[in-house]
Amino acid sequence: MKLLIQEKIGSGTAGSVIANRISKLPSIKVLLLEAGEMVPITSQVPLFPLNLALTKYNWNFTSVPSKTIAQGLKNRQHVIVAGKALGGSTVLNYNLFVRGNKRDYDNWAKHGATGWNWDNVFPYFLKVEDNRDYHVIRNGYHGVGGNVVVKIPPFHAPITEGYLKAAKEIGYGIGDFNAEPQTVFQPPQGTINKGARWGTLQAYINPVRGRRNLWILTSAFVHKILIHNKHAYGVKFEHNGKLYEAYAKHEVIVSAGVFNSPKLLMLSGIGPKHTLEKFDIPVVADLPVGRNLQEQPSTLGINFGAKAFTYSAERVTVPYYNEFLVNGTGPLTALGGIETIGFVNSKYNDKPDWPDIEILWITLSDASDKGTVLRHVVNLNEEVWKTMFEPFTSIDTISCFSYPTRPKSRGFVTIKSSDPHDDPLIDFKFYSNPYDLKIAVEGLKYCLKMASTEAMRKFGVYPLPVSVPGCEHYKRFTDEYLTCVATTLPFTIYHYCGTCKMGSDDDPTTVVDPMLKVKGVKGLRVADASIMPFVVTGHLNIPTYMIGEKAADMILYDLLHKDTHE
Repeated sequence: MKLLIQEKIGSGTAGSVIANRISKLPSIKVLLLEAGEMVPITSQVPLFPLNLALTKYNWNFTSVPSKTIAQGLKNRQHVIVAGKALGGSTVLNYNLFVRGNKRDYDNWAKHGATGWNWDNVFPYFLKVEDNRDYHVIRNGYHGVGGNVVVKIPPFHAPITEGYLKAAKEIGYGIGDFNAEPQTVFQPPQGTINKGARWGTLQAYINPVRGRRNLWILTSAFVHKILIHNKHAYGVKFEHNGKLYEAYAKHEVIVSAGVFNSPKLLMLSGIGPKHTLEKFDIPVVADLPVGRNLQEQPSTLGINFGAKAFTYSAERVTVPYYNEFLVNGTGPLTALGGIETIGFVNSKYNDKPDWPDIEILWITLSDASDKGTVLRHVVNLNEEVWKTMFEPFTSIDTISCFSYPTRPKSRGFVTIKSSDPHDDPLIDFKFYSNPYDLKIAVEGLKYCLKMASTEAMRKFGVYPLPVSVPGCEHYKRFTDEYLTCVATTLPFTIYHYCGTCKMGSDDDPTTVVDPMLKVKGVKGLRVADASIMPFVVTGHLNIPTYMIGEKAADMILYDLLHKDTHE
């Protein structure tokens, strides 16, 4: 039997799944290249997912300055959170288990992603999941025995009761939004085990480290894909200051993420012709790489005081750390403080059980850590910090994030030069389609409506008595004010996708076909959230695991099929 070598770029959610699955065949040698390193043990605490966001374990990209919105952010830019570590973004995400709506995937298939409809992807979701909560498993929508451990966190702040009762007061039920109907509220399950983070490192990398046919190289920064006669045959990468080339006997698989996958393709001659020619990069394939960037925009402008336990700096004390370390229980197991998630319908939505707004209730705010981390991660300018958050650092505060689940605005990712060390240019173009702003305003109304219920009043919830700087001339909480809030303090919810769009071969807007093969180039696939044609009605970590599992089956099929003909 011929010995085949697979090149894997990126050890994030999908990349780790693929490396794990394809290295099961002992006849295949797999080289997994990761630009980052192993994260410290502090990453295991679910309550503080963003504490690594300003370190070397994040790529630390920023968006281009907005010309139209984001007046409340420094230089009108977003700080982007994307993991640069063994395990990718699962080392600093919120561990939330939210799959999306079955209509999302049927819509992918409808628009050319053949084989990616709900009936085809659902088995892969089940394969991923090891759900440990019996009362959830028994509804028939969950898997047991997969690599990713899923549980309800062992601790919820008492105010969670208020969030859930408030949902009922405004007419929404309590259920499982990973089942049917999705238009419900619930305390979310998370990818945690014994109270600690359970990401791709724990789920897919650690179990296979002993395989003799799998090489994992960290601090390996890939410069470009090596291509000859429209066939990818390897990669050039940098390690410890030296350049190396590695050659693939079968194919190269790119799982570098929503920003780095398109960047790497463009540096290798795959992308918009005018961009490549601008930087004297020989054109291999003229494809719309980097287009179709999608994100679900939220806002930092709606915060509340509460007379209840919150995850403020004073409340989280040393005994809680001891409880976490010894028992895997206590407040540090909360999923970034997000304790209730709900899906609701705006007045513009006519799709039965395909909600167009998501609501997150968080038992903290950007004031809770006294300005040590959160204000910098969201890039607040000094005026906003001094006006909206610093005065409330000594009281208990909570937040409500709402956002459109299926925004129509599209941004882009591109390169700024042919130098692989230059960061990509990223422009989300939030609210470039005005429809998204209408939905955003309706979402904020839901936050305010829930906060004013009897259930929330019992916990002393009240809107903080301050207006967003620049919006003071509007009457608070009118549509005009809420529009100003959404555009002045936009917030990226870290649901980036779409920059290497999947679809049919004859669709000029697509980059990869339904087998995830790059159009016009042999021996090259992309498998990560960048291939999503449309963002899903939910979060992206679990769908990206699914992409990895489905991609691995496709790759294995091709490998075994090739073996039988050689």
